[in-house]
Amino acid sequence: MIALLLSLVMAMVPVAQTQNQNLGAVLPFDIRAKQSVIMGKGAQSGETYYDVVITKQPADGVLVKLPYTQKGGKFVFDLHHRISLGPDYKDAEVTTIIEVVTGTGTSIGNYTMIDKVVPGGKFDEPISKVSTAEVDKYVTPYSRKTITISTVPGPQSLSIVGKSSITTRGTTTLHVDTPGIRIATISRMKFYEATTGTRLTVD
Repeated sequence: MIALLLSLVMAMVPVAQTQNQNLGAVLPFDIRAKQSVIMGKGAQSGETYYDVVITKQPADGVLVKLPYTQKGGKFVFDLHHRISLGPDYKDAEVTTIIEVVTGTGTSIGNYTMIDKVVPGGKFDEPISKVSTAEVDKYVTPYSRKTITISTVPGPQSLSIVGKSSITTRGTTTLHVDTPGIRIATISRMKFYEATTGTRLTVD
């Protein structure tokens, strides 16, 4: 019985190592987002947080230019709600929907995150915000969901744009899909070179 257990454990180790190796090396890439969409920097991580705007124009989203690869790669980032958590905030269910498009506007896929947001809720790190406007005083990222996108070989541009935000309190629902509104925030963008051939898909 013990021998069987040990053999199972040993069999699992190469699998885990292979999955880690498949991410490949981290490659540098260009972030071409406008300065106006920078929310600020994480006080602990030092990561830059970018606001995601509702738009159909890739140049108005969080635009990145990925380097040339022979086998493609994986573009990874963290998605957050963008919420004003002021003293009068009441319990709500918040749904945030974004889209990832190519530099020419072709849709790769939509991503949704849903969370219960309570008064006094906090993000996992303070943000040193660029804006000092009163309207942004209580604005913060909220929650975290990691998004992974497989890319094709060659160079490629991607843009993260907003689709809509839905806030539900009891029987009342507020749906926001007006162009120009900031509905989400992203951070921790990374690009990994693939170690095996990939195709343009959404994980």
